[in-house]
Amino acid sequence: MRIDQPDEDGGRADDADTPDTPDTPDANEARAPDRERAVPAAAAGEHEAYRAIVDAVFRAHAIDQACYPEDRYTEGVHADCGRLANAGFEHIDRRNLWAGEEYKGVNSRWRVPESEQLFEVQFHTQASLDAKEETHGAYEQIRSLPDDDAEVSRLHAYQREVTAKVPTPPGTPGIPDYP
Repeated sequence: MRIDQPDEDGGRADDADTPDTPDTPDANEARAPDRERAVPAAAAGEHEAYRAIVDAVFRAHAIDQACYPEDRYTEGVHADCGRLANAGFEHIDRRNLWAGEEYKGVNSRWRVPESEQLFEVQFHTQASLDAKEETHGAYEQIRSLPDDDAEVSRLHAYQREVTAKVPTPPGTPGIPDYP
């Protein structure tokens, strides 16, 4: 799982939902012990409140890791969405992007009710996170170029080539978009 702050227009800051489930022992076991948390870098002092929110979310709700094993991915997404909802965060949207050709994962946005602060949670396997990180430069270039630029086609092809190697975890079609 990766948490990012949405950009100024409410979109994803970095690159790109399931019924919420209670925090049960089975759901807790779906989370992998070897996941790491990933928090975006920000200019000193620029996002202090945001970083405090992210840290509080991770600490208070035991969401301190970044990747799920493929065989427990779907259960992990359901469990962590349930944890966030049960903690009082407002679920804004979720996009299941596993069927896509250029990005694999589930991205969701949440709101902290007290402050209206938005944050994004990305759910990944190690392979999908590695592909996302490998193609991130291409993604940023695509965003900065006009659609008709010849380089855009090459960058899209590169993203498809890398992403085609990412295995799709079982059960991902059952993770619905939200709303």
